[in-house]
Amino acid sequence: MKYIWSLALATVLALSGCGGGSPLSLTEDNYNKVQNDMSEADVKAILGAPSNEDSKPIPIVGGTETTLVYTNTQNGTTVTIVLKNDKVQSKTGHFNQ
Repeated sequence: MKYIWSLALATVLALSGCGGGSPLSLTEDNYNKVQNDMSEADVKAILGAPSNEDSKPIPIVGGTETTLVYTNTQNGTTVTIVLKNDKVQSKTGHFNQ
């Protein structure tokens, strides 16, 4: 019976990081790995799934602007990555150590 409860607890803890990026991947070192012109897939490979993602068309010029927001509420870290046509254009980050 203890084994079942341990397994259930481990599963809950593992899934709690899904869909919002892992606090372990949202580090200043990983943030520094994100460079201009990287693809969205490259960013997600480094930082994981974002806490929030928004895409909208770019008026007049065409294409798509995508904003990826990563938040770690445990330590107040916030990172925002802006992509235009699937290429990183800018990034901002606030890290509390």
